[in-house]
Amino acid sequence: MPTRFKQLERILKSPLDASRTEYQCIHLDDLCTVFGPTANTGKVMIPTDLELEWISAYELGHVEMDPRTMRDKIKEHSDWATYQHGFETHLYFIVKAWANAKYS
Repeated sequence: MPTRFKQLERILKSPLDASRTEYQCIHLDDLCTVFGPTANTGKVMIPTDLELEWISAYELGHVEMDPRTMRDKIKEHSDWATYQHGFETHLYFIVKAWANAKYS
């Protein structure tokens, strides 16, 4: 069985289709994930451990599929500083892709 990191790596090989844009992973390792710039943002770097924390919260049923609600609930119990959760749309679409991969 692949590790969570390997599963995440597989998911991030394809662009994440967001409502108005696509998030393209341009780097992934055990420390961070870097997404390329979009029309509205520069590059975004997110700790990989934080992404896995969001995935775990989703799998444990602690959050619904809404970016703002997820951010507010997860940051309360997170090991990471509150501002690290600021890229809620990126994190949300990672979780959404994870859920779709698990059930498709």
